Amino acid sequence: MFDFFRNPRRLFTPGADYNRGEPGHTVVVGAVHSPTMAFYFRSRQAGFDHYLEVDSSLADAKASEPLLKALTPGCRVILVRDVPLSVLRVLANESRLFSSVVWFMDDDFPGAHSDHSLPKAYRKRLATWYRRASPLLAQLCDSVWVSTSHLAKKYNLPESAVLPPVEPVGTVSQPLMRCFYHGSSSHTQEWAFVREVVKLVQARNPNTWFELMGDHALYRQFRGIPRISILHPMPWPDYLAMTSSRTMDIGLSPLMDTPFNLARSHTKFLDITRQNAVGIYSERFSHAQEILHGGAGLVLPDDPVVWAEGVESLLTVQRSDMIRNAVQLQSLAFGEKHIRCRSI
Repeated sequence: MFDFFRNPRRLFTPGADYNRGEPGHTVVVGAVHSPTMAFYFRSRQAGFDHYLEVDSSLADAKASEPLLKALTPGCRVILVRDVPLSVLRVLANESRLFSSVVWFMDDDFPGAHSDHSLPKAYRKRLATWYRRASPLLAQLCDSVWVSTSHLAKKYNLPESAVLPPVEPVGTVSQPLMRCFYHGSSSHTQEWAFVREVVKLVQARNPNTWFELMGDHALYRQFRGIPRISILHPMPWPDYLAMTSSRTMDIGLSPLMDTPFNLARSHTKFLDITRQNAVGIYSERFSHAQEILHGGAGLVLPDDPVVWAEGVESLLTVQRSDMIRNAVQLQSLAFGEKHIRCRSI
C-alpha cells in the first residue's frame, strides 16, 4: 500500500486468491441506472452465469440488504466503477463466499488527479474515491477489467482484460408515448400535482416518457422517477419554433384553485394543440366545457390518480379524432370569429 501512496497514478495490485470451484451467480455491483452498466454488462448478461445486478447507488442500509441476499457460495462479484466504500467493506466481510472479484473501470481513475483538462470537482471526486478505495480493492480483487486497449496498455493488463461496449438492448417493446407539462415557476401547486401524476404513470407504464420544463431544482424534485427529460426555460421565439416543428402525444394542463389562476386564459390549449397532442385539462381551465363537449381533450377533477388513469386511457385509443376536434375548436370557437376589432 505504501507504493500506492507514493505514486497514486499506479493501479493497485489485486491481492486476493479465491478457490475457483463451480461457478455460482455473477453479481454485478454498481449504479444500475447508468450507461456503464447498460453498455458493458446488461447488454451481455446472457454470457454471464446467473446474472444479477445490485444497485450500489442506494443509501448504505438499502444497498447492504439486497447485496447480502445476492451473495451465495461460489459467486463471482464484478465491481463497476466507484462502488461506495461502505459496500466494499460489506464485501470484505463476506469474501469467503467468492470465487472471483473483478473491478471494472471505464475511466482512468488512477490518472484522474493529474489530468487538469477535467473539471476540478470531477477530478477530485474520482481521485479521492480511488485513493480511499484502493486498499480495499487490492484486498478484494483478483483481477481488473477495463474498457479500452489504452487503459490495458497503460496499466500493463492483458488484452483479455479489455471489455468493449455492446449496444444495449432496448427495454421498451412499444413506441414511446411522449407526454409533457410545460409549467413555469408560478405553477407551484401544479408542479406538486404533476409529480404525483407522473410518478404513478411511470411506475405502471414502461413506454411513457415525460418532458418537463424547469431548472435544476425541478430536476431534483423529479429525481428518481424514470424516463423524464427536463428542458431549460427558453425565450418565447425559441419555444414557439420548437413546438411548431414537432409532434407530441399527450399534454397536461392542471390548474389548481388559487386566486391567481382565475385569470389564466387557455394558452396551454394552444401550446398542446400546436404539437398535435391531446390535452388533459383541469375542470377550472378556461373553456373546459367547450373542450369536453367538443371531444377535444379530457377534462378531469384534481385527483392525481384520476389524471394518471386519464393518461393511460389515452395510450390505447385512437387520438386522431380528438386532435382534429381540438384544431377545429381552436379555429372556430377560440379563433378570430370570436374577436370583434373596431377602429377608434
